[in-house]
Formats: sequence, C-alpha cells, structure tokens
Amino acid sequence: MEDGFPTVGQALGRSCSLSFGFMRFPILLLLLGGLALLPARAQTTLRVTGPPTLLIDADRAEVPVMRPLWSPDGRYLALSGPGYQGLWLYDREDGTLRRLTDAPAAGFGFSWSADGTTLLARVARFEGLRRYNAIVTVDVATGGVQRIGEEQTLMPDLPRWAPDDRHVLLYRRGRVETFDTGKPAVLTPAKAGAPVLLSGGGRLQRVAGTAVTAIHPIPDAEVLNATPSPQGARVAFEVLGGNLYVMNSDGTELVDLGPGHRPRWSPDGRWVVFMRTEDDGYRFTASDLYAAPADGSATVRLTDTAAVLEMNPAWSPDGRWIAFDDHATGDVYLLPVAE
Repeated sequence: MEDGFPTVGQALGRSCSLSFGFMRFPILLLLLGGLALLPARAQTTLRVTGPPTLLIDADRAEVPVMRPLWSPDGRYLALSGPGYQGLWLYDREDGTLRRLTDAPAAGFGFSWSADGTTLLARVARFEGLRRYNAIVTVDVATGGVQRIGEEQTLMPDLPRWAPDDRHVLLYRRGRVETFDTGKPAVLTPAKAGAPVLLSGGGRLQRVAGTAVTAIHPIPDAEVLNATPSPQGARVAFEVLGGNLYVMNSDGTELVDLGPGHRPRWSPDGRWVVFMRTEDDGYRFTASDLYAAPADGSATVRLTDTAAVLEMNPAWSPDGRWIAFDDHATGDVYLLPVAE
C-alpha cells in the first residue's frame, strides 16, 4: 500500500479494467473534465478524458518493457526490453507481445520506417571490455535482422532514416555517412525536401540534400533526445543539465518549455509531451507526464501520482492516446487525451 491507495497487485489482481485505473491513479481523477494547468500565458484545450488503462502487464508478459513507440498506422507498439536489451513488438489487434531481437542496446533510440515495416536500431556486441556497434534493421513481420555496414568501435550517435525511407544517415567523426537498407524508396509529399537532424557530439547537424549545417541553439550546451516534428519543420530537444526546448529545424525561434525529458510530438505537430522526474541521486523517486504547445504558451500536467513512475510518453498517430511505461513495474499504459 502506497499513500493509502492499493498497489497493482492488491487492486483486482492486476486487472486491465477501467476500475483498476481509477484505483491506481486516484489523483488523476481530479484532472478529468477540466484542465490541470500550471501558470501559463494562454489558455489551452488539451485534457485527459479518462484514467490510464493497462495495456501490457509485465507480470503476465513475464518481461518488463519500456520506451513504447507507435507504428505509423497505430496498430503496433515497439518497445525496449529492460536495460535497453532487445526489441519487442506489441500487436493491439490480437494483444500479443513478441520479441524481435535480444541484441544489447537495441532498445535505445530505435525508430520506425515511414511504411511501418521496419525498425532501425544501433546494437552492441562485447568482447571483454571492448564494445562493437552496428546499425541494423529489423523486419517487424518476420523478426529478421539485417546489419548495415561494418561494426564500429566508435558510434556515439544514433542512425536516422532519410526522407526516402530507404537510406540511413549517421553522423560520425565529423561527417555524415549514408547507408542503403535495400528497402523500396517511399518519398511522401510531406517528407519531400524535409531536413534530417542528426545528433553529433552533443550538437545538431541539419542535413538537407547534400548540405550539412551545424546548429548550436544554446552555446556550449550538450543536446539530448532531439525529436523532429512529424513534418520535420521543428525539433524538440533537451540539454544536459538544463531545460526542454523547441525550435525551427534551421535553429531559429527557440522556445524554452522549462524542465522536461524525452519529448514526443503530437501527430499534428502542435503539442509536445514529456516527463518530469525527481531522484535521490541513486534512483527515481517521482515522475509524471506533462504537455505543452510548441509555442510554450502553457504547460498541462497530465498525471499526478505517487505510486506510479510515468515515463517515456509517446503520442498515438490518431492523437487519442499517450502510451507510457511505469518505470517501477515495467507495465505499459494508455492515457486518453483530447482537445
């Protein structure tokens, strides 16, 4: 029992029902039917429309998972295993969870192809104390893993899909490297001409065609978790030891969203969802989810719980749900939202 409320195991035997959600997230009910706004410069209409529902029960699945990421069509969620070990796939149509790969580090910074058939990841292999890194693609239908390029001992940054959904870009040793996955090229009108933002040495590198431009939005700050908006025109990012920001992809119109980590965009590019955490120097002691419009005019608190460590939010393609994991249990939930 925490704060006088039932834990997951005590409440309905870890049921996935809505009644479970009401007991597990009691304070959240105070937010329903209205807005939970921190001091802001403008009113907003984003609201939570119901309690979170349990999607993946770590005890029943016999594995804790984290970092949910929606497929472009909203049918699947790709997830990391514990400690970023391996990749898992949850099918919302039949409720199954299956492992795609158990490769070390695969769960850190993976991404979907635009056609929803393939995951892109950086994986690791160890020989004694030496780490070897490789770029791989994972076929979500078959689980087949294809390595792209040679293993490298130095690969501090993550690969990203190019706009054609076939090539992969990586910033390494001061230059952009391009790899061919062999997939059919798919260049949608929305992606045509869109720049790709790569992280390199704690900075951002803007790749537009053959032009590469270094962007330093905050001098001497190390950029983390840079996440482009759906159309690629803007990017959300955090800085090491600092706040969360939004700016245009060319580095202009910088907006400070305040404290926050691991941003994700709404499908229309108007909102950014993120987490705010507390720790005691050894472990996380609190975490809740927040959202802010990209212009920074408001901050909406989406959860307010003591018994759950809500982390790693991800907005569904239809805009109706925010998936997140509970860091304490490895469970995954869906939070309903609307404007």
